[in-house]
Amino acid sequence: MLNEAFLQKLDALRLAFRAPAQGGAGGLRRSRALGTSVEFSDFREYAPGDDLRRIDWNAYARFDRLFLKLFMEEQETHVHILLDASASMAADGKFELAQNLAQMLAYLALRGGDRVTIATLNGEIRPSPALSGRTGMLKAAEFLRELQPAGELKLCQAVPRVPLANRGMAILITDLMSPDGYEKALQSLQYRRQEASLLHVLSPWEMEPRLEGMVRLRDSETGEERELTASVDLLAAYQKALHALLHGAEGFCRSRGMQYLRLLSDVDVEKEALRALAAAGLIG
Repeated sequence: MLNEAFLQKLDALRLAFRAPAQGGAGGLRRSRALGTSVEFSDFREYAPGDDLRRIDWNAYARFDRLFLKLFMEEQETHVHILLDASASMAADGKFELAQNLAQMLAYLALRGGDRVTIATLNGEIRPSPALSGRTGMLKAAEFLRELQPAGELKLCQAVPRVPLANRGMAILITDLMSPDGYEKALQSLQYRRQEASLLHVLSPWEMEPRLEGMVRLRDSETGEERELTASVDLLAAYQKALHALLHGAEGFCRSRGMQYLRLLSDVDVEKEALRALAAAGLIG
């Protein structure tokens, strides 16, 4: 899990939302009605990049800290982090990377004043309580720390059953090793008015398997075994199928306005992954 020193470096960043918020009052996102009312709602702490004209200097004089006034138009977004916790994610550090990504995204959302729910998917759906504020950051880390990947996942069956807020952001973190594909799973998020993103986590071995001679392969989720000869033709067929999966998933997301990012499990989370999330437009 991510350490406190790294999390503090995230304080100047936020999740990047393409659409205005439509949730309850109290968050940092601005609704479409912004500017039509000046009814006071709440305070929140100042963050770099905020409008200095909205600082409450009376509060600063009392508490020696910067606070911003919030009005009824500023509304929170509900961020749903959908985490593949099936057995296939246990290989080569994939689940550890997925946990770190989930913690990072949850921290940024909560730091930005939004609500967060983390739902694990592995045959059953296990959602966390709705989290908010600094206590939510601790609860998110605790929830993620206790997880162990196990079981089988069919994305197109599981994702449509995840309870979601009326409108928000949904980020799916998975290796896409699902026998029923992924298209209907992602479409179900958009049908339910979610700003959807896909973080595709793979291991270096899955990208370039090192196999020679006769091998016995075992499906980590179903237990099915198969003996194969690792010939040049077989490895070429594997690369062709992998290429189709990678480019198909990316093209599917791009064509529907979803953000797509592929990360390998040996990535440096505190450097490369953070830059990759920013380059993909997920944070800023």
